Parts: sequence; C-alpha cells; structure tokens
Amino acid sequence: MVGLPGRSRGRDRGPAVTLSSRLLPAMLDEKRLAAAGTVGILDFGRANGASLEFFNQFSCRLCVLDAAANLRSWGDGIAAREEPPSPAQMQLELSNLLAAMGGHRYDLVFLWDTINHLPEVALPAFAALLRRHVKPDFRGHGFLMHKRGAAQELRQLGLTGHDQITVHSSEAMAVFAHNRRVVDDALGRELRIDQGVLHGDGRLEFLMINGNRSRT
Repeated sequence: MVGLPGRSRGRDRGPAVTLSSRLLPAMLDEKRLAAAGTVGILDFGRANGASLEFFNQFSCRLCVLDAAANLRSWGDGIAAREEPPSPAQMQLELSNLLAAMGGHRYDLVFLWDTINHLPEVALPAFAALLRRHVKPDFRGHGFLMHKRGAAQELRQLGLTGHDQITVHSSEAMAVFAHNRRVVDDALGRELRIDQGVLHGDGRLEFLMINGNRSRT
C-alpha cells in the first residue's frame, strides 16, 4: 500500500454509521475484477482497519491518499482568490498535492466526498487529473451534495462490505454543493456519471465510468 500518512482531524460523533449501497456491487463485480488480475485501487479516504481488511481479499495495488482535509484547504484557497489560477496551474497544484498517486492508472477509484471539497472553478482541473490516472474500463464511486439541506460535514468514509459504507467520523464544516449538471460539464466527455442513487440525507451516491465506453 502507498499513500499519505493519516491525520486525526475529524472528531468522532458516537458509533460509526453504516450506509447501504446499491451501486457498490456493480463496481465490485467479482468476474470483472478477476479478469483484471492485480487490481489498481485509488482511495481518496483515510486508511482504517476495516477498509484494509476488506481490500485484502483482492489481488490489488492500493493507494490511500487521506486527501479530504488537504483538498478542502486547497479548495478554500482557490475560492478565496479574486482571479483563479489557470486550469493548467490548478492541475499542477493538484498533481503536487496528490503526488502519492504516482504514475499509475487505476481500475477502481473511491472518491467519497471529494467533489464536495472543491469549488466549481477547480472541478475541470480535477477531472483532467483524474483522467490521467484511470484505465479505460475503470469504475469510480462517490457522493454529491444533491440537496441544499444536506448536512455540511467533512466525513471520513470507508468500505466494510460489497454493499456497505461506514462513516467513521465527521466534522461540521462548510463544503461546496454542486448540481449534477455542473459536475457533468466539468467531467467532460471522457468521464461520465453512469448511475445515481439519492440517499435520505440529501446526498447523491454515484457510479462513474469512462464516457467513451458503453456500460457493461
């Protein structure tokens, strides 16, 4: 496993909460993963024992970034500037911030709440960086703030099963809410939100694929 060291910035709010997912089984299809051989997994979340135990069942190369707090801080700085940097400059800054991704391309990408940590102006640069690090038949998974009433939180999430996500900790913090159209435009033609499920807390869980390939 490669990645950034964990940082205890979130504050636990009682026992961990488990969410059921209807999209993860499609992402973690056993036949497709078996055909891939050693699976490249990119996790934007924080390393935790439950997730690592889950990933251990796969033959995989796992990169855990613990990127939430760093991306949130960087996004705040971009949003505060009178004139945002050029897309190329933002992509360079993101590349430096997420250097642990290395030169690899990944089969599975767990974005969690990452898109909500970035201002709208930075989304195209993030999408361009992501395109450089995914394989043609990759699958991505994450959440969008679909409803304005959704709780504003910095969450730390992880996998605990083929259809289960655990919220290990959360901290009240303003995040960036983007509607689906804004995100679709930022992703460009090479990435696409393929499926979405609205949760009761106002967040849209989504499955992302290569936009140039038909769904399998």
